[in-house]
Amino acid sequence: MGSVSGKANRAVSEAASASRSPALRILARTGYVFIGLVHILIGVIALQVDRGQGGEADQSGAIASIASKPGGPVLLWAGVVACGALALWMVSEAFYLARTESESKKKLKTAGAAVGKAVVFAFLAFTFAVFASGGSKNSGQSASDFTARLMGAPAGVVLLIAAGLAIIVAGAYYAYRGVTRKFMNDLQDPGNGRSAVKWIGTIGYTAKGVVLAVVGVLIIAAAATADPSKSSGLDGGLKTLGSQPYGVFLLAAIAAGLICYGAYSMARARFGKF
Repeated sequence: MGSVSGKANRAVSEAASASRSPALRILARTGYVFIGLVHILIGVIALQVDRGQGGEADQSGAIASIASKPGGPVLLWAGVVACGALALWMVSEAFYLARTESESKKKLKTAGAAVGKAVVFAFLAFTFAVFASGGSKNSGQSASDFTARLMGAPAGVVLLIAAGLAIIVAGAYYAYRGVTRKFMNDLQDPGNGRSAVKWIGTIGYTAKGVVLAVVGVLIIAAAATADPSKSSGLDGGLKTLGSQPYGVFLLAAIAAGLICYGAYSMARARFGKF
């Protein structure tokens, strides 16, 4: 029995080591380039919305923008590979942390965070794949449809409120990392660019935190009023900000912040700890 268990552990260890190969490391770094590109495009689309132009200011809108450009399909498939590699890297990170951490609580927390990131990056890779295959998505409509289906399920409203609160907490965490500059712990020393990276990261993380919090509030509002259309994802969250008093200035500031977050992500592709 012990021999079988030992072989299983060695197999898992070898698989985790193989998935941390130099080639995958390079591809995973490239994944942050695409994450940065998506956020920059979301920020640009939000600025266009702020000027009264149309557009879907979320991942789908950003990726659709890439698809419409010359060479877009090639770039989309590159995004599938890079973001998929980053998701796989995070899975290997979860195994690695689970094996190296000595404290059980810390082991569970760090490994769980890595798995959560893997899910996010895998979903982004999936979205790239949908558009690369000639398909399309409307994230806002998808969010509303999912909310409507969940409302019809037993305890669906409770689950929606819990999901909204979780997203608000995630937004607060992003803002906290921005204000305290904890994100710098994810980087090697950027050298002469340290000050610039510090500022764009601070602005970017704070802006993303605000947007996530608004998305969470919209989900709770949809659950409380039994109106699924209020849960309209990132695009709806940005447009809700724009509809507030002084919303033109608020949306412009958040859009600029998302562009900063994209620039930080690209810096992370170069200086991130892998």
